[in-house]
Amino acid sequence: MFETLTQRPAARNFGAGLSLYLDAFDPPETLSQAALTTVGIDVIPPLLAALADRGLSVHVTHDLSYLETIRDNSGGGMQIVKVNDPRFHPRAGRNDTNVMLLARGDELLGCIASRLLWCEQSLAEELESGRFWVSNPASMWTEEDRCVTNSLTARSITSCPVVYCGSIYLDPSIRGGNTLAAMCRLHCLWLVCHWRWSWLVGFIETGLLHHHAFDIYGADLVEQGLWLTRDDAELHHYHVVLTRRLAAMNAWIRPEMGDLSRPLGRPPRSILPREAPELLRRSAAR
Repeated sequence: MFETLTQRPAARNFGAGLSLYLDAFDPPETLSQAALTTVGIDVIPPLLAALADRGLSVHVTHDLSYLETIRDNSGGGMQIVKVNDPRFHPRAGRNDTNVMLLARGDELLGCIASRLLWCEQSLAEELESGRFWVSNPASMWTEEDRCVTNSLTARSITSCPVVYCGSIYLDPSIRGGNTLAAMCRLHCLWLVCHWRWSWLVGFIETGLLHHHAFDIYGADLVEQGLWLTRDDAELHHYHVVLTRRLAAMNAWIRPEMGDLSRPLGRPPRSILPREAPELLRRSAAR
């Protein structure tokens, strides 16, 4: 099915370990035929077409070093959190790492990355101890590194696989329109179709919370909050963004996922076929 979805662009010379999205998209047979049909016909083609209209090709790798390349070319516009930093995860690879990249010609201009992690203790304990962030806390999580969370859900998630999703960046030249939404939806599809996990977790700043958490990222639940040190000793505040796998399957494996005019936070068209314009909704509420 996926071999004929859309025309593949010419291969680019980015280096080893990089594949076109369609070449990398190879879900296991455990995914139902109905789900594969929806993804392969209704969702992936329009998302790839929307990015192709902007001259962008979509690539997948399991090599975190590509994030360093984009960061180094971003002029300080991108940061890499430790869980996605190859310095702290030298053994990250195909089984636990996925990086999706946007390119225009031979230039990498956008990215989003995910890690598949095991939470032996509660997610909150893994976060606060450093085990979530680095592969060897004894040598990599220093006295200056701190993480504090008051998320009740994070304290209830335990002994299960979770996916961290982050390192989202778009070069200023490709921002605007539906680029971010298309990139995030394609990445979410890859995660839900290829990996087995119980929860997807991310962290978002307050300024991006209202629009991005639900309409762009398709979050199931948002909690306050998480405080984390970065390159300084200051604790930076984030909201905890959580999505259960069942909610992800219901929200992402449906035709509406391919319609970029419809935010992810909306119910299916069978329930909410259309909405009144914002002005009419406000008038009706008076």
